[in-house]
Amino acid sequence: MKWHKSIGMKIILSVVGMILIVNGTLAWLFLGIQRENLNHAILRTASQLSETIKKSIQNDMLENRKDAAYKIMETIGRQEGIEKVRVYSSEGKILFSSGNPGEVGRMVNQKAEACFGCHSEARPLERLATSERSRIFFSGHGEDTRGENHRVLGIINPMYNDSGCSAAACHAHPESQKVLGVIDVTMDLSEVDSQMASARRQVLVASVVSLVASFIIVALILFHFIEKPVKELVLGTKRISGGDLNHFIDVTTNDEMGYLATSFNQMTLGLQNAHEQIQEGIRNLEHKVEERTLELKTTQSQLLHSEKLAAVGALAATVAHEINNPLTGVYTYIRLMERKIAQGQYGSEEIAKFKGYLDTMRREVERTTAIVQNLLDFTRPKEPARKPMSLVKVVEESLALISNKLSLGNIVVVKLLNPLPEIQADPAHMKQVFLNLFVNACEAMEEGGTLTIRSDYHPDTNTVTISVRDTGAGIAEKDHARIFDPFFSTKAKGTGLGLSVVNGIVTRHSGKVEIYSAPGKGTDFLVTLPVG
Repeated sequence: MKWHKSIGMKIILSVVGMILIVNGTLAWLFLGIQRENLNHAILRTASQLSETIKKSIQNDMLENRKDAAYKIMETIGRQEGIEKVRVYSSEGKILFSSGNPGEVGRMVNQKAEACFGCHSEARPLERLATSERSRIFFSGHGEDTRGENHRVLGIINPMYNDSGCSAAACHAHPESQKVLGVIDVTMDLSEVDSQMASARRQVLVASVVSLVASFIIVALILFHFIEKPVKELVLGTKRISGGDLNHFIDVTTNDEMGYLATSFNQMTLGLQNAHEQIQEGIRNLEHKVEERTLELKTTQSQLLHSEKLAAVGALAATVAHEINNPLTGVYTYIRLMERKIAQGQYGSEEIAKFKGYLDTMRREVERTTAIVQNLLDFTRPKEPARKPMSLVKVVEESLALISNKLSLGNIVVVKLLNPLPEIQADPAHMKQVFLNLFVNACEAMEEGGTLTIRSDYHPDTNTVTISVRDTGAGIAEKDHARIFDPFFSTKAKGTGLGLSVVNGIVTRHSGKVEIYSAPGKGTDFLVTLPVG
């Protein structure tokens, strides 16, 4: 299994993802709270500074010592972190500006940032909360400030026309004028922003360290408590499936993994017991099978012995019957010739009869020889001496050997012999096959007929076929299965061994013999032999 598909990696990624989301959310909240705290702190500082300036110049303003008041504000404006200190009249005229005297006397827009808090409505507001008197802007956005573009906090502090100011003799203001002017203090927030950036970096580093540490810790915990036991279970499962029923898993914990390992060991023990029972059953079954097989072999041997005895008896009876007939004729003619010779009768007619007797004895002896030869071929078949041969040539030679029989039987031969490739076979055996088939066809056509012989080559199966078809009486379908059995014949004078010999020879040449016949439609024997 690939590492990124394992259950341990999925759990690690899930836990690390959850930690990443939680840490990210907490960091965001922490930074937001810290930013708000810093903003409130700097706002309080700016408000206190503005109030300090207001209190510091109050006496000087009452006694009309403007230069002293301006000197105090100029000194405060040069302090680090203070952008500018300005004083506006109630009409929006700049009365004082630290660091930029050139803007003194200039009128400011009432919609500007410093004025918008009071002049946001049609009638100026007289009282503002501290949060409404402050604003934050960038130094380059319409403000003439020092330094580069950075955030700036500005706070305004109205100077009210209290009783001391309205009663002063030097520059008394009418009591109806509520606000005499505004002190505007702007402070540089670069340090605050730097602290925030540092805090963000620290939080980011802490988050990364926390994430890496969490990943390592979770990975170690999972490897020790989950991954390692699971791998042992997987290995045990593979070994059990491979047939190793002696493999057990060490139980080292009392948790679910330990319970699972215990269950696995119990299952393995149960499989061992089941396997032993199965093996014992197999041994018992094999023993019983051996006993039954021995009994069957004994019975089969007895049956084969009985069948052999019966076959030998049938063969002996058949051979005795078949050989007895020609020998009886031979014996009779021999006795007759002996009596004639003993009587001294040697006339021309007697000599002609003697010749006829001898011819009859010759034919019967030849028939007996054929019976014995077929019997020998059937009972003691010889292995074929294979060599390249022409099957068409063997067919022609076989036809030539029985040409007289064909002529005497008034049988017409039709040869459809197509060229065939040479095959590996025994020429003598093949000649015996076709002689038997041709003689069998002649005997089937006692009153004459047509013998059709056809040869064909089949390249798809690389085989050759010889068809021997007669126009005789045919063979009933029920006898097709027995036609190649020894001593089975449909002819009164047949020995029943010819077709058995044919089938045996063709089978030993890795071929086959098929019969196609029906009563009244003749018989077709199809011999198929391989080329190679």
